[in-house]
Amino acid sequence: MTGDVQHLVTQLADVPWLLTALDLVGVFFFAVSGALLAARKHFDLVGSMALSLLAGLGGGFTRDIVLDRGLPASLENPIYLAPPVLVSLLVYVKFIHPNRLNLTITTFDAAGLALFTLSGVVIAHGMGLHPVSVVIVATVAALGGGVLRDIVANEVPSVFDPRGVYVMPSVLGAAVAEAAALQGMLNAFTGTVIAALIFTVRMLAYHYQWRLPGAEISQDRESLARLRRLAEQAQAATARRAARARERMGPVEEFEGQVVVEDFDPDTQSITVVDPASHQSVHYDPGTGTMDVKDMRTGRTRSYDAPEHDWVADHPRRQA
Repeated sequence: MTGDVQHLVTQLADVPWLLTALDLVGVFFFAVSGALLAARKHFDLVGSMALSLLAGLGGGFTRDIVLDRGLPASLENPIYLAPPVLVSLLVYVKFIHPNRLNLTITTFDAAGLALFTLSGVVIAHGMGLHPVSVVIVATVAALGGGVLRDIVANEVPSVFDPRGVYVMPSVLGAAVAEAAALQGMLNAFTGTVIAALIFTVRMLAYHYQWRLPGAEISQDRESLARLRRLAEQAQAATARRAARARERMGPVEEFEGQVVVEDFDPDTQSITVVDPASHQSVHYDPGTGTMDVKDMRTGRTRSYDAPEHDWVADHPRRQA
Protein backbone atom coordinates (compact mmCIF):
# COMPACT_ATOMS: atom_id res chain seq x y z
CA MET A 1 0.00 0.00 0.00
CA THR A 2 1.57 3.25 -1.12
CA GLY A 3 1.07 6.92 -1.70
CA ASP A 4 -2.31 8.52 -1.24
CA VAL A 5 -4.00 5.31 -0.16
CA GLN A 6 -1.59 4.79 2.70
CA HIS A 7 -2.05 8.40 3.74
CA LEU A 8 -5.85 8.11 3.46
CA VAL A 9 -6.02 4.90 5.51
CA THR A 10 -3.65 6.38 8.09
CA GLN A 11 -5.89 9.42 8.38
CA LEU A 12 -8.95 7.24 8.78
CA ALA A 13 -7.18 5.24 11.46
CA ASP A 14 -6.03 8.36 13.30
CA VAL A 15 -9.43 10.05 13.05
CA PRO A 16 -11.98 7.20 13.40
CA TRP A 17 -14.97 9.49 13.05
CA LEU A 18 -14.16 10.04 9.35
CA LEU A 19 -14.78 6.39 8.48
CA THR A 20 -17.68 6.31 10.92
CA ALA A 21 -19.20 9.32 9.17
CA LEU A 22 -18.89 7.61 5.78
CA ASP A 23 -20.58 4.53 7.20
CA LEU A 24 -23.34 6.57 8.85
CA VAL A 25 -24.22 8.35 5.60
CA GLY A 26 -24.47 4.96 3.87
CA VAL A 27 -26.59 3.63 6.75
CA PHE A 28 -28.89 6.64 6.40
CA PHE A 29 -29.49 6.10 2.69
CA PHE A 30 -30.14 2.38 3.05
CA ALA A 31 -32.37 3.04 6.09
CA VAL A 32 -34.52 5.43 4.03
CA SER A 33 -35.01 2.75 1.38
CA GLY A 34 -36.05 0.30 4.13
CA ALA A 35 -38.50 2.71 5.76
CA LEU A 36 -40.11 3.61 2.43
CA LEU A 37 -40.51 -0.06 1.54
CA ALA A 38 -42.11 -0.61 4.96
CA ALA A 39 -44.51 2.27 4.24
CA ARG A 40 -45.48 0.71 0.92
CA LYS A 41 -46.09 -2.58 2.70
CA HIS A 42 -48.21 -0.76 5.34
CA PHE A 43 -45.95 -1.85 8.23
CA ASP A 44 -46.44 -0.17 11.61
CA LEU A 45 -43.76 1.95 13.30
CA VAL A 46 -42.04 -1.06 14.86
CA GLY A 47 -41.97 -2.88 11.53
CA SER A 48 -40.61 0.22 9.83
CA MET A 49 -37.79 0.52 12.36
CA ALA A 50 -36.96 -3.18 12.02
CA LEU A 51 -36.76 -2.95 8.22
CA SER A 52 -34.73 0.27 8.42
CA LEU A 53 -32.27 -1.36 10.82
CA LEU A 54 -31.86 -4.40 8.58
CA ALA A 55 -31.37 -2.28 5.46
CA GLY A 56 -29.05 0.24 7.09
CA LEU A 57 -26.89 -2.04 9.23
CA GLY A 58 -26.94 -5.31 7.27
CA GLY A 59 -24.15 -4.42 4.84
CA GLY A 60 -21.68 -3.14 7.43
CA PHE A 61 -22.52 -6.01 9.79
CA THR A 62 -21.77 -8.54 7.04
CA ARG A 63 -18.55 -6.75 6.05
CA ASP A 64 -17.17 -6.66 9.58
CA ILE A 65 -17.95 -10.32 10.18
CA VAL A 66 -16.36 -11.42 6.88
CA LEU A 67 -13.23 -9.39 7.65
CA ASP A 68 -13.12 -10.67 11.24
CA ARG A 69 -12.78 -7.14 12.57
CA GLY A 70 -14.13 -8.18 15.94
CA LEU A 71 -17.41 -6.75 17.20
CA PRO A 72 -19.23 -5.14 14.23
CA ALA A 73 -19.11 -1.36 14.31
CA SER A 74 -22.93 -1.17 14.40
CA LEU A 75 -22.93 -3.08 17.70
CA GLU A 76 -19.89 -1.39 19.18
CA ASN A 77 -21.12 2.16 18.61
CA PRO A 78 -24.79 2.97 19.41
CA ILE A 79 -24.66 5.99 17.08
CA TYR A 80 -25.32 3.57 14.20
CA LEU A 81 -28.85 3.11 15.53
CA ALA A 82 -29.66 6.81 15.14
CA PRO A 83 -30.19 7.02 11.33
CA PRO A 84 -32.64 4.06 11.07
CA VAL A 85 -34.69 5.25 14.06
CA LEU A 86 -34.76 8.86 12.83
CA VAL A 87 -35.71 7.84 9.30
CA SER A 88 -38.52 5.59 10.53
CA LEU A 89 -39.99 8.45 12.56
CA LEU A 90 -39.76 10.86 9.61
CA VAL A 91 -41.58 8.42 7.35
CA TYR A 92 -44.14 7.61 10.06
CA VAL A 93 -45.10 11.29 10.51
CA LYS A 94 -45.11 11.63 6.69
CA PHE A 95 -42.25 14.14 6.64
CA ILE A 96 -40.80 11.84 3.99
CA HIS A 97 -43.78 10.84 1.85
CA PRO A 98 -42.92 10.69 -1.86
CA ASN A 99 -45.38 9.86 -4.60
CA ARG A 100 -42.98 7.69 -6.63
CA LEU A 101 -42.08 5.10 -4.02
CA ASN A 102 -40.24 2.72 -6.34
CA LEU A 103 -38.12 5.50 -7.84
CA THR A 104 -37.33 7.05 -4.45
CA ILE A 105 -36.46 3.70 -2.87
CA THR A 106 -34.14 2.96 -5.79
CA THR A 107 -32.49 6.40 -5.48
CA PHE A 108 -31.66 6.03 -1.80
CA ASP A 109 -30.67 2.40 -2.32
CA ALA A 110 -28.25 3.43 -5.10
CA ALA A 111 -26.67 6.06 -2.84
CA GLY A 112 -26.18 3.50 -0.07
CA LEU A 113 -24.79 1.03 -2.60
CA ALA A 114 -22.17 3.54 -3.73
CA LEU A 115 -21.02 4.54 -0.25
CA PHE A 116 -20.82 1.02 1.15
CA THR A 117 -18.88 -0.13 -1.92
CA LEU A 118 -16.32 2.63 -1.39
CA SER A 119 -15.98 2.11 2.37
CA GLY A 120 -15.67 -1.63 1.81
CA VAL A 121 -12.75 -1.10 -0.57
CA VAL A 122 -10.99 1.29 1.82
CA ILE A 123 -11.32 -1.07 4.79
CA ALA A 124 -10.53 -4.31 2.93
CA HIS A 125 -7.56 -2.79 1.10
CA GLY A 126 -6.24 -1.34 4.32
CA MET A 127 -6.23 -4.85 5.81
CA GLY A 128 -3.98 -6.09 2.99
CA LEU A 129 -6.45 -8.38 1.20
CA HIS A 130 -5.87 -9.66 -2.31
CA PRO A 131 -7.41 -7.29 -4.91
CA VAL A 132 -10.02 -9.88 -5.94
CA SER A 133 -10.96 -10.37 -2.31
CA VAL A 134 -11.25 -6.61 -1.85
CA VAL A 135 -13.79 -6.42 -4.69
CA ILE A 136 -15.77 -9.35 -3.29
CA VAL A 137 -15.87 -7.94 0.25
CA ALA A 138 -16.87 -4.47 -0.97
CA THR A 139 -19.66 -5.93 -3.13
CA VAL A 140 -20.98 -8.11 -0.30
CA ALA A 141 -20.97 -5.10 2.02
CA ALA A 142 -22.88 -3.03 -0.54
CA LEU A 143 -25.49 -5.71 -1.22
CA GLY A 144 -26.03 -7.10 2.28
CA GLY A 145 -28.49 -4.52 3.62
CA GLY A 146 -30.64 -4.47 0.48
CA VAL A 147 -30.88 -8.26 0.35
CA LEU A 148 -31.99 -8.52 3.99
CA ARG A 149 -34.49 -5.69 3.47
CA ASP A 150 -36.12 -7.32 0.45
CA ILE A 151 -36.24 -10.83 1.92
CA VAL A 152 -37.93 -9.69 5.13
CA ALA A 153 -40.41 -7.56 3.15
CA ASN A 154 -41.22 -10.53 0.87
CA GLU A 155 -39.80 -8.82 -2.21
CA VAL A 156 -37.66 -10.37 -4.92
CA PRO A 157 -34.15 -9.23 -3.84
CA SER A 158 -32.78 -6.64 -6.24
CA VAL A 159 -29.74 -8.89 -6.72
CA PHE A 160 -31.96 -11.41 -8.54
CA ASP A 161 -34.36 -8.97 -10.18
CA PRO A 162 -33.63 -8.30 -13.89
CA ARG A 163 -35.33 -4.88 -13.73
CA GLY A 164 -32.18 -2.79 -14.03
CA VAL A 165 -28.59 -3.86 -13.41
CA TYR A 166 -27.94 -3.92 -9.64
CA VAL A 167 -24.81 -5.91 -8.81
CA MET A 168 -22.56 -4.80 -11.67
CA PRO A 169 -22.31 -1.09 -10.66
CA SER A 170 -20.96 -2.19 -7.27
CA VAL A 171 -18.57 -4.75 -8.78
CA LEU A 172 -17.25 -2.30 -11.38
CA GLY A 173 -17.00 0.51 -8.83
CA ALA A 174 -15.12 -1.69 -6.38
CA ALA A 175 -12.75 -2.83 -9.15
CA VAL A 176 -12.04 0.75 -10.21
CA ALA A 177 -11.51 1.86 -6.60
CA GLU A 178 -9.15 -1.05 -5.92
CA ALA A 179 -7.22 -0.35 -9.13
CA ALA A 180 -6.87 3.27 -8.02
CA ALA A 181 -5.74 2.11 -4.58
CA LEU A 182 -3.07 -0.15 -6.05
CA GLN A 183 -1.74 2.82 -8.05
CA GLY A 184 -1.78 5.07 -4.99
CA MET A 185 -4.50 7.25 -6.53
CA LEU A 186 -7.40 6.61 -4.15
CA ASN A 187 -8.08 9.78 -2.22
CA ALA A 188 -11.05 11.89 -1.19
CA PHE A 189 -11.51 13.30 -4.69
CA THR A 190 -11.22 10.05 -6.65
CA GLY A 191 -13.31 8.27 -4.04
CA THR A 192 -16.12 10.79 -4.50
CA VAL A 193 -15.92 10.41 -8.28
CA ILE A 194 -16.09 6.61 -8.04
CA ALA A 195 -19.06 6.75 -5.65
CA ALA A 196 -20.84 9.14 -8.01
CA LEU A 197 -20.08 6.78 -10.90
CA ILE A 198 -21.62 3.80 -9.08
CA PHE A 199 -24.72 5.85 -8.25
CA THR A 200 -25.07 7.15 -11.80
CA VAL A 201 -24.70 3.74 -13.45
CA ARG A 202 -27.29 2.22 -11.10
CA MET A 203 -29.82 5.00 -11.77
CA LEU A 204 -29.26 4.87 -15.53
CA ALA A 205 -29.77 1.10 -15.42
CA TYR A 206 -33.06 1.63 -13.58
CA HIS A 207 -34.25 4.39 -15.89
CA TYR A 208 -33.31 2.76 -19.19
CA GLN A 209 -34.23 -0.78 -18.13
CA TRP A 210 -30.77 -2.23 -18.66
CA ARG A 211 -30.39 -5.94 -18.06
CA LEU A 212 -27.67 -8.51 -18.46
CA PRO A 213 -27.89 -11.05 -21.32
CA GLY A 214 -30.00 -14.07 -20.50
CA ALA A 215 -32.20 -12.38 -17.90
CA GLU A 216 -35.79 -13.58 -18.13
CA ILE A 217 -38.70 -11.15 -18.00
CA SER A 218 -41.78 -12.49 -16.27
CA GLN A 219 -44.23 -9.85 -17.44
CA ASP A 220 -44.89 -8.49 -20.93
CA ARG A 221 -46.40 -5.09 -21.62
CA GLU A 222 -49.79 -6.35 -22.76
CA SER A 223 -50.44 -8.62 -19.78
CA LEU A 224 -49.23 -6.01 -17.29
CA ALA A 225 -51.47 -3.35 -18.87
CA ARG A 226 -54.41 -5.78 -18.59
CA LEU A 227 -53.75 -6.37 -14.89
CA ARG A 228 -53.52 -2.64 -14.20
CA ARG A 229 -56.70 -1.92 -16.17
CA LEU A 230 -58.68 -4.58 -14.32
CA ALA A 231 -57.34 -3.47 -10.94
CA GLU A 232 -58.23 0.16 -11.65
CA GLN A 233 -61.74 -0.74 -12.84
CA ALA A 234 -62.36 -2.97 -9.85
CA GLN A 235 -61.01 -0.31 -7.48
CA ALA A 236 -63.22 2.44 -8.94
CA ALA A 237 -66.34 0.29 -8.80
CA THR A 238 -65.62 -0.89 -5.26
CA ALA A 239 -64.89 2.64 -4.07
CA ARG A 240 -68.21 3.89 -5.47
CA ARG A 241 -70.14 1.12 -3.77
CA ALA A 242 -68.34 1.68 -0.48
CA ALA A 243 -69.01 5.42 -0.69
CA ARG A 244 -72.74 4.78 -1.17
CA ALA A 245 -72.57 2.51 1.87
CA ARG A 246 -74.84 0.01 0.13
CA GLU A 247 -72.42 -2.89 0.34
CA ARG A 248 -68.81 -3.74 1.09
CA MET A 249 -67.06 -6.04 -1.27
CA GLY A 250 -66.38 -9.43 0.28
CA PRO A 251 -63.53 -11.77 -0.40
CA VAL A 252 -65.46 -13.76 -3.02
CA GLU A 253 -67.18 -11.11 -5.12
CA GLU A 254 -66.28 -11.20 -8.78
CA PHE A 255 -65.74 -8.19 -11.06
CA GLU A 256 -66.86 -8.57 -14.69
CA GLY A 257 -66.12 -12.29 -14.54
CA GLN A 258 -62.38 -11.62 -14.73
CA VAL A 259 -60.94 -10.77 -11.32
CA VAL A 260 -62.08 -11.51 -7.78
CA VAL A 261 -61.94 -8.71 -5.21
CA GLU A 262 -60.11 -10.13 -2.22
CA ASP A 263 -59.79 -7.02 -0.06
CA PHE A 264 -60.62 -3.31 -0.14
CA ASP A 265 -59.41 -0.62 2.28
CA PRO A 266 -61.88 2.29 2.37
CA ASP A 267 -59.33 4.52 4.12
CA THR A 268 -56.52 4.25 1.55
CA GLN A 269 -58.84 3.19 -1.32
CA SER A 270 -56.35 0.43 -2.11
CA ILE A 271 -57.64 -2.89 -3.41
CA THR A 272 -56.40 -6.45 -3.76
CA VAL A 273 -57.79 -8.56 -6.61
CA VAL A 274 -57.07 -12.08 -7.83
CA ASP A 275 -56.80 -12.88 -11.53
CA PRO A 276 -57.52 -16.62 -11.90
CA ALA A 277 -56.47 -16.59 -15.56
CA SER A 278 -52.85 -15.68 -14.79
CA HIS A 279 -52.72 -17.07 -11.24
CA GLN A 280 -51.69 -13.66 -9.94
CA SER A 281 -52.79 -11.46 -7.07
CA VAL A 282 -52.64 -7.69 -7.59
CA HIS A 283 -52.54 -5.06 -4.85
CA TYR A 284 -53.25 -1.65 -6.38
CA ASP A 285 -52.78 1.65 -4.51
CA PRO A 286 -54.45 4.51 -6.43
CA GLY A 287 -52.73 7.10 -4.24
CA THR A 288 -49.23 6.23 -5.45
CA GLY A 289 -50.05 4.32 -8.64
CA THR A 290 -48.04 1.39 -7.29
CA MET A 291 -49.13 -2.09 -8.30
CA ASP A 292 -47.73 -5.13 -6.46
CA VAL A 293 -48.12 -8.29 -8.55
CA LYS A 294 -47.79 -11.60 -6.70
CA ASP A 295 -47.44 -14.93 -8.48
CA MET A 296 -49.59 -17.24 -6.36
CA ARG A 297 -47.71 -20.29 -7.60
CA THR A 298 -44.28 -19.14 -6.44
CA GLY A 299 -45.18 -16.52 -3.84
CA ARG A 300 -42.89 -13.97 -5.50
CA THR A 301 -43.96 -10.34 -5.60
CA ARG A 302 -42.84 -7.58 -7.95
CA SER A 303 -43.81 -3.93 -7.70
CA TYR A 304 -44.51 -1.50 -10.51
CA ASP A 305 -44.91 2.27 -10.41
CA ALA A 306 -47.32 4.30 -12.52
CA PRO A 307 -47.76 3.01 -16.11
CA GLU A 308 -45.03 5.17 -17.62
CA HIS A 309 -42.52 3.64 -15.20
CA ASP A 310 -43.60 -0.01 -15.46
CA TRP A 311 -40.59 -2.13 -16.42
CA VAL A 312 -41.77 -4.67 -18.98
CA ALA A 313 -40.76 -6.17 -22.28
CA ASP A 314 -41.67 -4.27 -25.42
CA HIS A 315 -42.49 -7.57 -27.08
CA PRO A 316 -43.94 -10.57 -25.24
CA ARG A 317 -41.65 -13.57 -25.24
CA ARG A 318 -43.01 -16.15 -27.67
CA GLN A 319 -43.78 -19.53 -26.27
CA ALA A 320 -42.24 -22.51 -28.02
